[in-house]
Amino acid sequence: MNRHIVVVGAAAAGLAVTEQLRRLGYDGDLSLVGAENHPPYDRPPLSKRFLAGELSAEQLRLAGPEALDRLALAMHRGRRAVTADLDSRTVTLDDGTVLTYTGLVVATGVAPRGLTGTGPSDGGGEPGDVGRPGTVGTLKTLDDARALAEQLRPGRRVVIAGGGFLGTETAWTALALGCEVTLANRAATPLAVLGGHVGSLVGERLRAAGATLLTGRTVRAVHQQRDGLPEAGRLTVLLSDGTRLPADVVLGAIGSVPATGWLASTGLDLSDGVRCDAGGRAAPGVYACGDVASWYHPRHGGHLRLEHRMHAGEQARVVAANLLGGTEVLDSVPFFWTDQGPHKIVVHGLLTPGAEFKPLEVDPERDRFTGVYRLDGRPVAVLAWNSPKEALRLRRELLTDPRSADAPIPTAPAEPAAGTPVPQ
Repeated sequence: MNRHIVVVGAAAAGLAVTEQLRRLGYDGDLSLVGAENHPPYDRPPLSKRFLAGELSAEQLRLAGPEALDRLALAMHRGRRAVTADLDSRTVTLDDGTVLTYTGLVVATGVAPRGLTGTGPSDGGGEPGDVGRPGTVGTLKTLDDARALAEQLRPGRRVVIAGGGFLGTETAWTALALGCEVTLANRAATPLAVLGGHVGSLVGERLRAAGATLLTGRTVRAVHQQRDGLPEAGRLTVLLSDGTRLPADVVLGAIGSVPATGWLASTGLDLSDGVRCDAGGRAAPGVYACGDVASWYHPRHGGHLRLEHRMHAGEQARVVAANLLGGTEVLDSVPFFWTDQGPHKIVVHGLLTPGAEFKPLEVDPERDRFTGVYRLDGRPVAVLAWNSPKEALRLRRELLTDPRSADAPIPTAPAEPAAGTPVPQ
């Protein structure tokens, strides 16, 4: 059988694998399967600059037409993988197409969680349906963002369920567009993963910008208002404490789940995404990368599934090398950033539960500070507020791996070694 690598998932991680494979000299058949009808595009700006009208869809593209042509891909755009058979090495798409592979890369990412009590019977619409007033939606795809942008007009009442990165970023954008924003969050502060100190500051800045924050509460249901309204389609949001909020648009931003349903019959470990070794290998000839992948992390000593854009690119590089017979592992310090309105937060390291944050350098005049997260006295992550260069400096000083370059890198017990060559 001719070599044929099939990459399922056409976002940043999947495209990066194909680019790296060609860069490394792979000249066999290469297929890229994507559920959307759009060329591969960058997702992080959807909640920010694209939603605000500052970027066009063309500017989001990760590769132009000529670059895609050079990759010599068989593109299956607007198609979903529905099943995979690891014994016969086949992937079946939703139009009945069967792709036989010598190497398979799972890069299907995550799917947003839907709000409960928001089905069509009570006016909530289907997940992602924010294309008309009085609907409930999520923000994951370009089409989601386009539909939401249509609704974010001055004076519109927007209720956002969830105070994580997506919820807070979208709140800032909606405020800038003149909307009345209420954010309901289960935790005591937004961005609770960053700890109370940083989360409280984010909450203070959002309130100062005009947002209403309702913490310690969740959305229980969303109901259509029907009687006596001059305009149909208004909503009432019921919170867990009984509070009722009128809304024109409701956005669910309460997290996501790995998109692994099509792999249910494969026998892969799907307990939290696709479980892989330190080189991204889940089974012979099968690799995973991006938000869907749970990799063994030698530095952490366990498996991690990190939904970070830059981490996905690093994983893609390792997966491509190992598909071609390499034995690479990923042991780098992960990092990410979030734009919170005018504020940029950069984090390097692993935000470990129980770690305590301590500010290190505070510059109130320029609205900057840095800090370190420590667990049992050991630094596990560093953060910078409006000071990304300082975050990089702290990373080098506090998070550099002290091991010698010649020291062996540990692997997870009872798991296959990375880098099994693709059968020829």
